[in-house]
Formats: sequence, C-alpha cells, structure tokens
Amino acid sequence: MAGNRIEIHPAPTLSYAVTPEPSNPPIRRLSDRDIGTYLAYRCKMNELVHLHYLSLHLKEGGCGDKIITITKAQVMETVRTAAMAWFSTMADRSGLNVFDLWVRMYPRYRTRITVFRSAIDSELDKIREFRNKTAFHAEQDFAKYFGPRVLVMENLDEIVAALQKFLKLAVFLLKREHWTDPDLQARMLDAIFDAELKNNCEISRTFFIDAHIVDRKAIFGTRRF
Repeated sequence: MAGNRIEIHPAPTLSYAVTPEPSNPPIRRLSDRDIGTYLAYRCKMNELVHLHYLSLHLKEGGCGDKIITITKAQVMETVRTAAMAWFSTMADRSGLNVFDLWVRMYPRYRTRITVFRSAIDSELDKIREFRNKTAFHAEQDFAKYFGPRVLVMENLDEIVAALQKFLKLAVFLLKREHWTDPDLQARMLDAIFDAELKNNCEISRTFFIDAHIVDRKAIFGTRRF
C-alpha cells in the first residue's frame, strides 16, 4: 500500500519467551489434525514476520532502486501486498482458520479470542477479497482486479489496527503454547516425520529449530540435518 502505515512497531518476536506454568494447566490431547494445522500456522506466522522485517529493511534504504530502475516504494508495495495476503490466510475461515484452532488449544482464553476475532472480522472480509482477487490470485478483468486494492486503501488505518490486534493476540498465546498439550513438541516432530513419509522427502529439523518453532531440546536423540 502507499505510505508507511502498514508497518508494525515494535517488531514482533516469535521466540521461546514463555510464561510460567499455571497452577492448574489444562491437560488434554489435541487432534493430530490440530497439531498439523498449528505447525503450518507457525510457519506462516514466521513468514509474515519475515515480510515485516523485509519492509523495514526497504524503508531503511536496502534494495529498491537497484532493481531495474524500479523505485523502492514500488518494491515495498509488493511486500505489503504479500503481507496482507499472509495475514488473511492465517485468520480466514477458509484458510488456516487459526482463531478456531486457538479456541481448541486455549479454552481458558475463549472469551479473549472471540472478542479479538469480532473486533477484526469486518476488516478480514476486505482483506480476503484483496487476497482472492488481487494478492494471491488475480482477476482477469482489471477493474475487478484493482477494486479490492481501492477498498483496502480506503480502510487502511482500520486494517493496520486489525493486523496489530492479531499479532498482539498471537504473541500472547505463543508464550503459552506449552500449556496446550502435554506432548506438543514431540507431536509436532511426529507431524514432520509423517510429512516426510507421505512426501518421500527429508525435512530439516534445523530449519524448525532456527525458526523457534521446535525446541532444540525436543529433538535430542533424533537425527538432525
């Protein structure tokens, strides 16, 4: 989008800065599907943060005009378009639908999660249209392709506020992910192993460790590559 209002300050940090264990933590098991969805969500959230840092780098003078005479502002526009689409895919009911997943993972925070979702629902509708017709996909009719961009620009302040609310809740819950399932880390490793078997490939555990998705201690005794 035009201008710099899409940027997030301070930059979110997705590290293992966890809160103390509650005196009565919920003990239950999430479904295998929930574990896989959560793993996918953590990957998408990291990508959203990477897009944010890339936007900051561009603002500070990196890249920009050196790309075949394309201006820095145009490159930032592309990054912001991608960030909007990433946000929509995580939150949208037709995407990862992370709000419903959060309710299952954090029943003690059901009210908080529901209130946050209600607060940004109307903006998510606009971003979903933007994602489907302009960002991730493209309408063949240029007027229909460009229309969602106009709607986003007209509501940019509200959309930025919605993204801020989403990230605030995401960081709050991330610090409490170790409450959600007694074997969360091991089960995420199981999901990675299952993906290897189904896709006949090898997946680097180091990637997930460096991304702060899987705790290094959780893979002790397993192969690392």
